[in-house]
Amino acid sequence: MSMRSDEVVITGLGPVTSIGVGKEALWKSLMEGRSNVVQRKLGIGIGEFVDMPLAGMPPTVDVPGLEAHQKLLAEQDCDTYRDLAYALLAADLALADAGLEYDRGNNNIGAVQVFEAPGMERTVNSLLELLSGPMPTDGPPPVYDLLAPSFYNSQAFLYVHVLGKALGLHGFSTSVHNACASGAFALDIAAQHIHSGQADVMLVVGGDAFETAVRLEWFRRLDLYAHDERMRPFDDEPVGFFVGEGAGALVLESAAHARGRGATPYAAYLGGAFAHQASKQTTPDVRAMRLTGVITKALKRAGLLPHDLDLIIPHGASTALSDGYEAACLAQALHGTREHAVATALKPHLGHMLATSSIVETICAMLALRHQTVPATLHTRPDHVKLAVPLITATTDRPLDTVLKLSTGFTGHDAASVFRRA
Repeated sequence: MSMRSDEVVITGLGPVTSIGVGKEALWKSLMEGRSNVVQRKLGIGIGEFVDMPLAGMPPTVDVPGLEAHQKLLAEQDCDTYRDLAYALLAADLALADAGLEYDRGNNNIGAVQVFEAPGMERTVNSLLELLSGPMPTDGPPPVYDLLAPSFYNSQAFLYVHVLGKALGLHGFSTSVHNACASGAFALDIAAQHIHSGQADVMLVVGGDAFETAVRLEWFRRLDLYAHDERMRPFDDEPVGFFVGEGAGALVLESAAHARGRGATPYAAYLGGAFAHQASKQTTPDVRAMRLTGVITKALKRAGLLPHDLDLIIPHGASTALSDGYEAACLAQALHGTREHAVATALKPHLGHMLATSSIVETICAMLALRHQTVPATLHTRPDHVKLAVPLITATTDRPLDTVLKLSTGFTGHDAASVFRRA
């Protein structure tokens, strides 16, 4: 399809996931129905560990292209920050996929980045190691002196700095923190910056990795975390989610800029809509049904009607309340229109990648548009589905032009993003 010159298009994809690094490896794994869920022993206290399933990345020595980024991070005293290393690799992949060449000393390319808890894993792990070791006999341990680099590097602006320095980006750059919907917010911020004429190219990037269970144990004690390697989104007996490690990056451009350099976009970003429920931290406000309005506004901004949709990629967190809320809002927003669109939920493949999930699942959406194929939702039982549109549980080839991507985050962040195939 032809792109209007004022549209924002996606020209580069950079997935770094537990089932594949790079778009070809990721797509192959999606088509094969793969996941890479492992039980990992993670610390939550002094000598206290828990075994938790997660979609884990392989050892860093086995991740192609990661070594150079780890060397750079070591120079910044960030050598154990796997989330940032994965994000740098994802950015490299996306820029290469876009075929984008630029002057690293003089450009106006910026980045909007998302990290669930920048620097937290190293800080907590270092603290646990310190407290587990021998204590000085002549006074308390010098905690600040020993952990000062970790404290300093846990600030989000340090991640912005390191990413910009590593990639040679000198335009508008920032970080956003909207829980599981962060990637959708970041995408819209980057697109608005291009729409305003302040940049021709922007990068959206994020990553996550786990060295401790301090974030995950909270989910487990709320009975939201899966007990094994099977998530079942929109099943009438959901079993909770497990997290996923890795990163994702997208290159956004003005259609005019992409056309001028001969790039082939995956899709146009037609717009998004957002809401903050400002209710409870872990549960959506099912009475307000704010996601319904978010979906409706996103479709209106994109100039589409419900029956124009081909594919819906919901958040699909595989918890009863979240899935039920999402399904009910989707049914309201589509006004019962379900004869054409289908849905697929991707977290059983990838794990819940928290702040990065929207970015990586958008990458999957771009690949689905390119290949005209819908990856299957793993593990959800076809005769137990509770969703307003048919959920694809076996990989299906079908014509795809438009995609609606939904995100619902803890602390009440709802987002809907709409794309049209290039």
